[in-house]
Amino acid sequence: MKVLFWNTHKNLEIDSYLYDFVEENTCDIIILAEYDNSINGLCNQLSLLHMDFYPWEVVSCDKIRIISGKNYRVRLLRDELRYCIYDLESVWGHFLLAGVHLPSKIHSLPSDIEAYARRVRDDIEREENKFGHRRTLVVGDFNANPFEDACINADCFHALPNSVEAKRGSRTVSGIAYTTFYNPMWNLFGDFDKVGGSYFYSKGHMHTYQWNIYDQVIIRPELIGGFVKDSLKIVKQIKHHSLLDNNGRPNKKISDHLPIYFEIKEGY
Repeated sequence: MKVLFWNTHKNLEIDSYLYDFVEENTCDIIILAEYDNSINGLCNQLSLLHMDFYPWEVVSCDKIRIISGKNYRVRLLRDELRYCIYDLESVWGHFLLAGVHLPSKIHSLPSDIEAYARRVRDDIEREENKFGHRRTLVVGDFNANPFEDACINADCFHALPNSVEAKRGSRTVSGIAYTTFYNPMWNLFGDFDKVGGSYFYSKGHMHTYQWNIYDQVIIRPELIGGFVKDSLKIVKQIKHHSLLDNNGRPNKKISDHLPIYFEIKEGY
């Protein structure tokens, strides 16, 4: 299961980059935030390139759009304005996939983002209890770094940076057991790979991170064994097109976010 996520910044010219990415990389599922083009038009154009994708159903969520190859059967379970949760079936069984685009820090308080994280988490746990498994992944623009409360707090996503600790499945706080996610995105901070995150924002404050990783995938412990660690990357170039400007930051003429790409082995 090879997945691309990109906040496309409402760029009406973004489709050409998506075509090039899919031509250059094997891709089974494409998850898009702030996508303002026709999702059916995108699928039709990809079919002309002999790549068959179809759009996933949405009802209330207008922040996330998802397309995938026809070897997956998909059923919408829940959706709201900023997130959607699906039952995803392949020949290897069922998964739960949630796409999220949580509120922007520019217009919201951290407590607003944390409240959304709790809502998504609670809905995920309801569906996991119905299906009797936790083969769950959450992908999207969290508008929070992996170390911020919405991602790390036990009552929010509780997405831990260490797979060994995440595999314990839960952590008890004040007598309450909170289930865990594993967040591999911690490994992409720093400047060893030219960029220090997926989103750059520099404020005139004493305290600023400049590089942020808002675009993330988090997975339940049940999927850790199938997660291909070496596949996880922040995409900086598509074919001969750099996604960075002359300062080495996301080129806002394309998008203010860089895409992420990863693979989960099925049937492991």
